[in-house]
Amino acid sequence: MGSPTDLRLHSDALLRMFTVAEANALVPRLEDTFLRLDPKLARLRELRELIEDAESYYGEGLADAPSKDREAYAESLQEQADLERSVQADVDDVHGLGCELKDIHRGLVDFPARVGNEVAYLCWQRGERAIGWWHTLDTGFAGRKALAPEAER
Repeated sequence: MGSPTDLRLHSDALLRMFTVAEANALVPRLEDTFLRLDPKLARLRELRELIEDAESYYGEGLADAPSKDREAYAESLQEQADLERSVQADVDDVHGLGCELKDIHRGLVDFPARVGNEVAYLCWQRGERAIGWWHTLDTGFAGRKALAPEAER
């Protein structure tokens, strides 16, 4: 999992259709998940920089580096792998709810739903108190539209 883009952000599970109320009920749980993810993602960035620095400095000669540097490099690699597994478990938990995590860093989550007569996504971004937006399947975040008040019930 070399970078955050390597995460499985989309579930292969069967599509669950949400009502606005069902999606809103998950918002506190999603907020908790992102609070858990914050320090993990920050530490992953730090570890990637440390690993890249060591690889850049020693190049192919990492095996000949002083033992303390080799040990620190190996520990960083192991910590990175452990954190990546932990982050993926959090992502999988979000998928298990039936929604799609579109952007782990922005906290962007879509909920398959029917809006009027069309299949669309209810759209939530971390920090929003409730679901108030939706977009078609092909427009994404840039095509977000406010939910009509009757749809929010």
